[in-house]
Amino acid sequence: MVGRGSSSAGGDEPFTGRTAIGFDHGYDGELFYLGLALDPAYIEGFIEGCLKRIGEDNPNEERLFRDLWEDETQRDLVLDCLKADCEVRKGSLGVFEVALANFDDFFYVGG
Repeated sequence: MVGRGSSSAGGDEPFTGRTAIGFDHGYDGELFYLGLALDPAYIEGFIEGCLKRIGEDNPNEERLFRDLWEDETQRDLVLDCLKADCEVRKGSLGVFEVALANFDDFFYVGG
């Protein structure tokens, strides 16, 4: 599953590359890779994926996390809270996932 971008990503454009991988990890996989913690695209996708998953069951909780995320001083807190519900893995992406991220970046066909 690849989600649509947030308001900061244009809203209607699908995620690509590491943002899409982060979204999938937050939404479907409930995974977080520490090796990608410094990649803003991965973090953006992860946050959006987690918030979409949360919002399906509890829209009020999603809104609370979104409001906190908008306050840049609270971003570490939000990320830590969302990671707590996921399997945290050391390392980075495998070769296959890196190839998919690069493929998306160079060969995206809009829909």
